[in-house]
Amino acid sequence: MSRTVTNPPPLIAQETPAWCFAAAEQMARKYLGLDVPSQFKLAYDCLMVLVNAQLNPHFTNYMVACISDAFNNVTADSTPALVALSGNQPNPNSQLVGLISNTWGFVNHNNLNGTMYNACTPQQFWTEIQANRIVIIGSANHYYVVYGYEDTANAPFMLLVRDPMGGHAASIPFTTFNGWANKVVIRF
Repeated sequence: MSRTVTNPPPLIAQETPAWCFAAAEQMARKYLGLDVPSQFKLAYDCLMVLVNAQLNPHFTNYMVACISDAFNNVTADSTPALVALSGNQPNPNSQLVGLISNTWGFVNHNNLNGTMYNACTPQQFWTEIQANRIVIIGSANHYYVVYGYEDTANAPFMLLVRDPMGGHAASIPFTTFNGWANKVVIRF
């Protein structure tokens, strides 16, 4: 038997190779009826969490990018606030924009009223989808939005996902998901 949430979230592709987390968060925000910031803003916010905690290499890379931009007089449209003011795209000549574009981040589950776990059973996925709730899953490498499942006799339990990389729907066998190291599950 297959089941999906009512009106699954629209598929949103990641805008850079690093921003699967931002695209997954955008899909969740849209599904939950929340504001949907740009992927650039979500990536910037993730970077700033790491910078404000003074975690390296993020802190050092941020400082070098800011100094380089200031030295080269490339400060216009280098942050989400400046982009919002100008209405332009992020400045491709900015070292800070380059750093943000390559930031591997995380879904801010607190802003989505989600709870983070490091595991989820097929029964828990079944319960969430039956209750019309999506689930975000991720590993150290990639995030997906689970919007349904396939549970048929003599076949593995499959998670139906929106994959931001390439922007397509896919399915992941539960056994594959369960074998991921450093997995993240965000339930709402």
